[in-house]
Amino acid sequence: MITDRGKQVGVVRDGVVYFESTSCSEDQATAERLRRMNVAAGQDGWEAALHRFHDEAFVKYIFSPVRRRYLEYLPLDEDSHVLEIGPGLGQFTSALATRARLVDALEVVPEQSQFTALRMKQERVTNVRVAAGGRDCRLPYRSGTFDLVLLNLVFEWCAARSEEDHVVVQRRMLAEMHRVLRPGGRLYLATKNRFGISYLCGRPDEHFVGMRFGSALPRGLAKALYRRRQPGMLHSYSRLRGMLGEAGFTPEKSWWAAPDCRFPEVLVETDSHSVRAAREAPGFVSGHSRLERLVLGSLPASMVKHVMPGLNFLALKPPRPERSARDVPGRR
Repeated sequence: MITDRGKQVGVVRDGVVYFESTSCSEDQATAERLRRMNVAAGQDGWEAALHRFHDEAFVKYIFSPVRRRYLEYLPLDEDSHVLEIGPGLGQFTSALATRARLVDALEVVPEQSQFTALRMKQERVTNVRVAAGGRDCRLPYRSGTFDLVLLNLVFEWCAARSEEDHVVVQRRMLAEMHRVLRPGGRLYLATKNRFGISYLCGRPDEHFVGMRFGSALPRGLAKALYRRRQPGMLHSYSRLRGMLGEAGFTPEKSWWAAPDCRFPEVLVETDSHSVRAAREAPGFVSGHSRLERLVLGSLPASMVKHVMPGLNFLALKPPRPERSARDVPGRR
């Protein structure tokens, strides 16, 4: 793989394409644990290794079928070529592969790429190509390659391994995803909401390493209280929608992932009619705490998208307009 801007071709080892200069290991202890898990996965199988090296909560995070529910809403068919950015340990990759012709999975952590490649091999998934790279949020693929780009709970961490400004790096990522999509292709972007109800209610924010309210605070106040560089950056519904437009995308749909974006029981389109219908449906759970459910159940339906826990957008890279004979030089 190489971009049309002349980037170095990756080196293939053990089923992974390595872009060495743009991949990044975790801290030493985490990287060593991942390496040991990969050895165990080769000997005993990826599933046994996952249970051995991670606690029950993390295993649930990897295995829960609820986490894959959003795949049902994506424009996928047997001809689709998909780019999955940040596959982690492959929790969505094999499910994506059953719905598409070809999946390229780009993971910044080489040890996680190795695990995903080994998992695909053991599951006998043959239409996935795994690569390690992307730390600089420049994508090592040619322009106009993909029908769908998928970024699920990764966008907020784009600059976590960089000293650059978070928004600068996130804008670069949006521009790169726009570039590698074919005209008429789509981006699915899921991230957490800066003004999500849980943060507004004082939940500790992992993007500020546990500071209460965190992202929901005014930017200047949060920076003054935290006093160091935050590892993640969240945006509001309106701001993220605007950033998509600035990058050349046309937002087509957005969803309310309820009760939260990590374990979505249901995805509800954010138009007022759909929100009202969902709130009236038997068994619908809008949030985890009593206060969250009270607020999300009593707000005007048009306001829910501004405080829902996550932001889930499907955005179009507009197709090139057809040129008529009068638009072509020399043609009349």
